[in-house]
Amino acid sequence: MKKIFFILAVLCCCFSVNAQNVGDEFEIENLGKFRITSTDPAEVALVKVSNGIFTVGYTFNTVEWNSTEYTITSLKSYAFEDYNNSNSVFSFDNLKKFESEVFYNTTCFEIYMKNSPLTELPKSAFYKSKCKNISFPNTITTIPEKAFQWSDINILSQSSITRIEGAAFYGSKVRAIILTNVTYIGDNAFYGCTSLEAPKMYNITYIGGSAFEECSNMEKVVLPQCLETVKKKAFEDCFLSSLSLYNTVKTFENSNDIMADNGTVTMHIVDWSNKNVLANFTGYNRAITYKCNDEIISGNYTLPDTIASLGEGAFYHNIDITIINMPSSLTQIGAKALAKCSNLSAIHCDAPTAPAVADANAFDEVDKSINIFIPDNAESYYSYTHATGWKDFSNYLVSLQTVKDAAIKELNHTAGSTPSQAVQNIIANYSSQINAANDRATVETLLQEGIEAIIEQIKIDRGVVKIGNIYYILNKGQHTATVTYGGLEAYDYVTAEYTGSITIPATVEYENATYNVTLIDKHAFQNCTELTAITFPENITEIETYAFYNCSKITNLVLPYNTSYIHSYAFSSCTALKTLELPYMIRAIDNLAFENCSALTAITSLSPAPSALGYSPFNGVSKSIPVTVQESSLNAYQDDSWGGFTNFVTNTDLDAVKTDAKSAINEALGSYSSVSYIGNLALGFCQHIEASTTINEVESLRIEGVYAVTYSIKTYQATFGEMGEPCTDCPAVDVTKGTTTIRLYSPEKVEFRKME
Repeated sequence: MKKIFFILAVLCCCFSVNAQNVGDEFEIENLGKFRITSTDPAEVALVKVSNGIFTVGYTFNTVEWNSTEYTITSLKSYAFEDYNNSNSVFSFDNLKKFESEVFYNTTCFEIYMKNSPLTELPKSAFYKSKCKNISFPNTITTIPEKAFQWSDINILSQSSITRIEGAAFYGSKVRAIILTNVTYIGDNAFYGCTSLEAPKMYNITYIGGSAFEECSNMEKVVLPQCLETVKKKAFEDCFLSSLSLYNTVKTFENSNDIMADNGTVTMHIVDWSNKNVLANFTGYNRAITYKCNDEIISGNYTLPDTIASLGEGAFYHNIDITIINMPSSLTQIGAKALAKCSNLSAIHCDAPTAPAVADANAFDEVDKSINIFIPDNAESYYSYTHATGWKDFSNYLVSLQTVKDAAIKELNHTAGSTPSQAVQNIIANYSSQINAANDRATVETLLQEGIEAIIEQIKIDRGVVKIGNIYYILNKGQHTATVTYGGLEAYDYVTAEYTGSITIPATVEYENATYNVTLIDKHAFQNCTELTAITFPENITEIETYAFYNCSKITNLVLPYNTSYIHSYAFSSCTALKTLELPYMIRAIDNLAFENCSALTAITSLSPAPSALGYSPFNGVSKSIPVTVQESSLNAYQDDSWGGFTNFVTNTDLDAVKTDAKSAINEALGSYSSVSYIGNLALGFCQHIEASTTINEVESLRIEGVYAVTYSIKTYQATFGEMGEPCTDCPAVDVTKGTTTIRLYSPEKVEFRKME
């Protein structure tokens, strides 16, 4: 019995010597090092290939070790790093996956994976690979980020690919690519591919920012009808000789130097109501050829008689068109719709009411003295001569009687709905003179004089005086002054005289008497779109309805200590307003007072108790922005869910977040503070954080700062190693080593660009 046990023990020892375990590595001479990844089935990963011994090529399918045949199913990172034999062809038939940068700096003739069961490629799959021919199976549908960045790949033709992610071919030498079924191209996908010829794009719907920037060899680009979005700088510095696209594209963001000096752009009209977003190009100055049903739109052109809307930039920079005929069905005209149509000599518009123009720039660089033909009646003439964009034209071809009738209509409209007897007398006097006039010039002169007389009388009726650059209504009994508008009912006739920065004084002097300024009148600053800042005296107690409605350039607002009541719509549609400080004495904020102040990023309320609120005073404002209150009032604001806001903070919270943010950036900086441009970058972000007034702003700067510093260090290491001469010309510098230059831009946005 003992003998039998001894024999079994010996056999067990023999088996244990030959057994292979997952994770074990072995090396086969003149082939490479492998790691066992599975024993059942028997599979291995190629860890590192032997360098330069494959004179023609090698198929990495199986390998035998210790009498066991293993299938090669995966490749480890850097497995072919620095391999150098331009004649080698590597084939893989059983590959299931491989890691990033497997072929880093690999020189070979071809990498063939066509028969492998691969379903996805890793990021940076062929990063800096010098192999010109690479193929993979039809199960691959996405080219991941940086897959071929800085590679020498020559041609890619793969019908299964539907997505190309960001920086996929960044800086590569790819010459030709056929995008048969690709629908998405990410940011920087082909940035700097100076050998790339114009790709065939059939199903593209999205082209990311800088996707083809500096692809200077493309010459002619044809974009498909299904294209919806082209992000910023997608074709910047391409200097194309020809660009063809359809107006079905919904977004085409700013780019410069898309076209060569003698290049041509063709826009194919599919739907008149869609945007022609070529109008959005920054610095773009190329005349465009327009085609509808393959016929060039030029000369005397008539729009379809069913068209209701002319889209944004619909005829932007069409110098071929001389006359345009607009049907009665047309009701809307988009921004820049006819901008730069410099050869237009006439517009015929049959619509009885002027089509609404999205922006006055709809007719930019069109001669405003050209003939405008409209229906010959006072209502139409009045409509066109008062409508945005249309009112800039001077030569409306209507009868003298129509001009007279419209002038009298203008006088009555200026007077408002309840004119005083004195105003009515002015209207009657000027109407009589206008009806007796024999020419158009006299009518227009009388109209202007009549309007000025009505305005002055309305000021007298309202008791308005102008002291300095501000209008007031004075209460002589109480010696108080109300800031008001310049004489006209503000709904339709705001004079918008207030511009720039305005400081309202605490008191004003008038006829040897002093008046305390205590109130901002309704409509006082309404539609003053050029007003940028307002400084209040402490004794303002109320801000009336529509007082600052649509003051669209005010960015910061500090309301005075004694203001207790903000009336309905007082600051509604102040769309640029970013910060708001409510005063200690605030007791009530009425309906929709700050409606559509969508740019608000922070509110500070100095009131110890939450103020009473009318209907949705902050409608259209993000409810997640920080609302800073006194620490003793925090619970009261939170319990009340004041204004619907959810992020109530105190100054102590803000200081803590600032400290954490600066620590995170300095931690990312590590030992690289001695490299001046990286150190200055970190310092710049820390300074911005210290100056910030909201937690959201600090958190955003924290993320940007950590990213920028980390990325700059990685780029510094990749370019110079651990040592290198520090740059002292920050925050915008070029750092050069050999033939490589890294350009660092402003701390707010860091971008590294490899320069030739």
